[in-house]
Amino acid sequence: MVMEGGLTRLLNYLVSRYIIFHLENPPSLELPLEIEHVQDETELIRTVNEIPQIEKEMVAIDGSSRSHVFSQGIVSLSSVSAFSSTKGIKGMFPSFNEEMSLELNEPFIALATPYASTGRIEDFLLHPLITKLPMNEGSFQVDLSRLEMELRFSLETACLSKFRNSPLVLVDGPLIPRFIYLDKSVVRHLIDRRKKIIGNNFVGIVKRVNTSTTLLNALKEGKMRNYFMIKYKIDPISFSNDEAFIIHLIEKNFKPPFKPLIIGPVSRQIEDVEITSSYLVIPFHPFTKKFSILRAEYTQDSVKPEELLSIPMSADGIPIPLALADKSAKEMSEATFNLLIQELIRDGIQSAFYSRLEGMRS
Repeated sequence: MVMEGGLTRLLNYLVSRYIIFHLENPPSLELPLEIEHVQDETELIRTVNEIPQIEKEMVAIDGSSRSHVFSQGIVSLSSVSAFSSTKGIKGMFPSFNEEMSLELNEPFIALATPYASTGRIEDFLLHPLITKLPMNEGSFQVDLSRLEMELRFSLETACLSKFRNSPLVLVDGPLIPRFIYLDKSVVRHLIDRRKKIIGNNFVGIVKRVNTSTTLLNALKEGKMRNYFMIKYKIDPISFSNDEAFIIHLIEKNFKPPFKPLIIGPVSRQIEDVEITSSYLVIPFHPFTKKFSILRAEYTQDSVKPEELLSIPMSADGIPIPLALADKSAKEMSEATFNLLIQELIRDGIQSAFYSRLEGMRS
């Protein structure tokens, strides 16, 4: 199809005529004739007019992972950082500064080699800061994800254990995540370690709610679904993720000036632990339809989700303590990783085409 005005005009036409329509218009709502009125006894959606302040110290934990693919295998490196809302950086691991090191007894380097085990004693002798995994045949991306996931989660759990007695601990991501690529025995070990340290002072902050269905799964039950269809004119089963559902819910039912919302609580059993989730909907500006949507996870009613709204947010809508922990962890992993890779290349280890291609793209 050719349009006068060239590609710019064509894109403008496609956006205004087609793309926006499909992004902003879910299927039409058809109420069944026999639907009954359901009261929202739990006050699932609450507007917060006054935000209570958190007076206690918060310690945010976040990690970072990087990998390089060599012809002889994969090398991954992870780092973790702890940031206090009152004292700044509590420490990092690994660290170039001994005074800032968290001194964790945990590997931060992982190797995946393509060699079959020969039973050599050398295959079992590794420095305690290095772990080694075999590569799976024909599943390169799985190996990459598996290495980084296991290494980073282990480091973060060790760091959480070190600060478990802090007044409030912010965890990046779910308290007990779901692992896709890891072996069942490895998953069991990682989750059992995490379960032992989770306390009532732990709060998991999930930023990527575009892949979450926790809220939708809770609303698919008949009475609650009916309630939403009647009161909010929106059908939960028309959506595939929580973020899209919440955005359409706001657009249909709330007008400027926008105020913070709490959606929840939603409780579920994960690995025999009762996890409660509340969604924090924070407008970037009272008169702009742009929101930070976070899922907060905790284990008991000791955490009030309204208080979490008082945590300062970054420009990206992330709690600042977590954003700063993330920033310092990424800076440390990048510096350490570059040094490690330079050492390996200088000693004659050849980068695979995958890593050379990634280097050209960056």
